[in-house]
Amino acid sequence: MVETGIPQPSVQDNPPRDGIARRRVIALLVFGPVRQSNTTKGSVVGLEEVWRIREAEIYPALFGGEQRGIFPLSPELFAGKFGVKEIDPRWPFYGVFEHGPTKQRPFWLYATSGYSNPWDQDDDAYDPSAQSGAGIEFILATTERGDWAIRCLQNLLAYDLVLSAGYFEGREPLEEGDRIPLGSPIDGKENCLIRGVILSRASSLPADFNLPSGQVGFLTFTGVTDRERDFAKENGTDALIARLQPLGFFPVTDPHRASII
Repeated sequence: MVETGIPQPSVQDNPPRDGIARRRVIALLVFGPVRQSNTTKGSVVGLEEVWRIREAEIYPALFGGEQRGIFPLSPELFAGKFGVKEIDPRWPFYGVFEHGPTKQRPFWLYATSGYSNPWDQDDDAYDPSAQSGAGIEFILATTERGDWAIRCLQNLLAYDLVLSAGYFEGREPLEEGDRIPLGSPIDGKENCLIRGVILSRASSLPADFNLPSGQVGFLTFTGVTDRERDFAKENGTDALIARLQPLGFFPVTDPHRASII
């Protein structure tokens, strides 16, 4: 469990929106033809199909609610926020989905898509019992709809990508229990006290899902105040969660709440 801050140049404006199916086709044109293999049932499964299953079948079934399509990462985000101008060409095909409230879930939910793509796995090597791609996707749950939530999750996803690629020497990729200062209010409003996030597995949110290429787990970001983050630094992230959860402040982020510490 570490304290790791995101560099804070300008925040990206509202991201462009691209057709989901068109985005997959563009990626496959860039990275080569679809690799295909036959499953035991004789169906054809490749990267494109795995990608489609996650975004068109699994996410709608898990999360439901109103959607606005995919909000992909942009090269400008990596350059402007992290100073990384030469990026992995696959990164702009990662993105964030927004899911509105449902009868069973009275809050907004934002989920990343792309980390679980089996980019480097051959189709005939797919193992449903192993992990698919990086084996994770991220979630941010909020009390309200907001482009700020999309930007926040985009920034955190991009941050983990550059960490995983080794751009920041001495810093490891994000993991469960981490505390991340954002450097500014989570919703961009001066009076907001939520200026950091913690990363955890939330039992009240979807925990994982399976793809033909392997298993994927969810990690959830939850907004915290500076004082709460200091408390977690001294006492552990689990100790903070134990205080937040009975008050309804975990795992759902409320940008308008006061600090409990």
